Amino acid sequence: MIPSFTHHHLPSNASDSDWQAILPDQWQASVPTDQRRIGPANPWIPTRLALISPALRRDLRCGEECLKHANGPLPADTSPRVILLTEAHAQAVDEWLAPVPKADAGDAAPITVISTPDDDETVSRRLQRLCGTHDEDWRHGVFMEISGLGVLIRGTAGIGKSEVALELISRGHRLIADDAPCFIARGDEVTGSCPDRLFGLLEVRGIGILDIRELFGSNSLKARKYLRLIVDLYPADSSRRIGADERLFGDRGNERIAGLSIPVWRLPVAPGRNIAVLLEAIVRQRNLERQRGGQPFSPRVARLFSDGDIPPHPGNKPEPWS
Repeated sequence: MIPSFTHHHLPSNASDSDWQAILPDQWQASVPTDQRRIGPANPWIPTRLALISPALRRDLRCGEECLKHANGPLPADTSPRVILLTEAHAQAVDEWLAPVPKADAGDAAPITVISTPDDDETVSRRLQRLCGTHDEDWRHGVFMEISGLGVLIRGTAGIGKSEVALELISRGHRLIADDAPCFIARGDEVTGSCPDRLFGLLEVRGIGILDIRELFGSNSLKARKYLRLIVDLYPADSSRRIGADERLFGDRGNERIAGLSIPVWRLPVAPGRNIAVLLEAIVRQRNLERQRGGQPFSPRVARLFSDGDIPPHPGNKPEPWS
């Protein structure tokens, strides 16, 4: 049976009171153990407020499937359930949800669908503020320990995150969480871990769900790790251009997770590129830069420049790397 729903569209300039007015009264109540309050839609983890980005919408392709599985393995009449369609415009959302009948006027619907032009991070920050939590942050991606460094590997559905993770595991690195890592701020550090029901499992397209402990042994897994780097994978044939600064320093930036700034490295994916080897090189480079106090070049590379000085980093790094 397809659950009924109500749909509300909120513009980017909507106030906190506008959000509170359409969220179910019980959405701020405590959540059971191993359930998220806010996080990306995942059919394996109960989530009270499920975020569905444009990439996930393209993967689901159907409003009916969204309503059935976005909030995880919950009974159809479980309430409150909220589905948040981010980076969405009202007309596109109406077309996407067209296969599913809306609730009749005046009827109570177990699912509230909200669409907004804001992105996942903006929506998450607002909702965490509204419910009084700031230190927990759920992200979509594969969280791994690579050469001792906690690295979150992200990218659109089908880009090859799980395949890269599987190759890294076979090379001796360790899996922490696939698909739904949870990050919590503790002082000046962000710690990432995996929901209990998913710990040690890795989904690979064309193979299915793998039990990494059975395949590679207990040493291939780690329960938690400090998050020190994010690597975003994107298609090399996309419209993103790599300028002169990116050629020198790498395509970098920063992003706030659980309220703290984390370095980001963007890596193009193309046939023939060994992404696992490139990830290992990025991690080694990151570790060396930390040892050099944040300098992106070795002294030998710095001497290649005519004045012998290391050029300033091109503005992507507003805070010192720790």
